[in-house]
Amino acid sequence: MTHGAPPNRSSANMIRLFVYPFLVYRSIAFPFLVLSAITIPCWLVFRLYRIRTPAHRLWFRREILLLTFVVYLSGLAAATLLPNHPSRLAAEAPGGIDLHPNLASLTCPSAMLARGSDARFFCRYNAKGNILLFFPLGILLPLIWRRLRFWTGIQIAIALSSSIEIVQYLSRTWINRTADVNDVILNVLGASLGLALVFLLRFHRGAGLAPNGSSA
Repeated sequence: MTHGAPPNRSSANMIRLFVYPFLVYRSIAFPFLVLSAITIPCWLVFRLYRIRTPAHRLWFRREILLLTFVVYLSGLAAATLLPNHPSRLAAEAPGGIDLHPNLASLTCPSAMLARGSDARFFCRYNAKGNILLFFPLGILLPLIWRRLRFWTGIQIAIALSSSIEIVQYLSRTWINRTADVNDVILNVLGASLGLALVFLLRFHRGAGLAPNGSSA
């Protein structure tokens, strides 16, 4: 009779599998905290000033969502616009801007990138990271602006991601980053997944209500 892994070992493995993909981004933790320490007080002062005007009413839920959005944007800036630590892979990356979508950069096929190689590791984490970076954007946008349409959210994601890539290109000498259209595609994919999740949940919630507003 075979026995499964002990509960504590199984839990440790699950935690490791969840946390490990994010360890590659641990270098942005300090810049993120510094940016947040600047942006959050500034945002709170701005909102307090706005709330004092008679035309604006205080909605606690919306204020929390807006503050969360500001914190998210701080993390996004720390992850994409601050100087990148040089590495062998970064040094070998071509400079300038890449305007040609590359299926290999999006899918990281084992046929082109050897299993266990540094290039495959970098490709997979770059792809996952770009998707994860914009997934919260897709969730937050329709929560803050409830009348936001799906395609409007996609357009916002495209505009934001393209702006980041343009800034990376213009400041590539100082931040050691390369602008890449593949990053825009992956960012928009992440935002689309977040948007789809929120809209599907809303649809499911609406379908579970009878026409008179009671549960079906």
